[in-house]
Amino acid sequence: MPPQAREKYLLTEVMTASPQRLHLMLIEGAIRFVHKARLHWAAKEDEQAGAALIRAEEIVGEILGGFKRDLDPALVKQVTSLYLFLYRTLVEAAFRRDDAKLAEALKILEIERDTWRQVCADLAAEQSGPAAQPQPGPSPIPPGILEAYPAEAERGQFSFEA
Repeated sequence: MPPQAREKYLLTEVMTASPQRLHLMLIEGAIRFVHKARLHWAAKEDEQAGAALIRAEEIVGEILGGFKRDLDPALVKQVTSLYLFLYRTLVEAAFRRDDAKLAEALKILEIERDTWRQVCADLAAEQSGPAAQPQPGPSPIPPGILEAYPAEAERGQFSFEA
């Protein structure tokens, strides 16, 4: 596909996407940049890896900046904590060139991607007609995150306080 056609397609996709789909697109972008960083590290291309990690951090920052804190303050506080932890993990991974930290961040991003894919599918089913039965919504913090990182929770690195 020619670059201009691709740009036009992406612009149309973004301009017509629901807020939930935009959130999913951001998460998918962060995942892509984390994968790029890992590939660059493997190729000893530290400058390109750093640039990819900065892009992933920027995307997570955009997600953080987009929360509407007045809608459900308690829920937003929990979700904000998750994304702050993710942001700190990405920064630490970049600073220490730590692939294990990057793998942690990737795991969280992949759980978030799966959650938001389900949210988008549920909303699409809801909008397709009254016969569609919506599934229960995802929990604000994906299952297993707190259990997967008990040391961070004990050290205060993972907090529900925003």
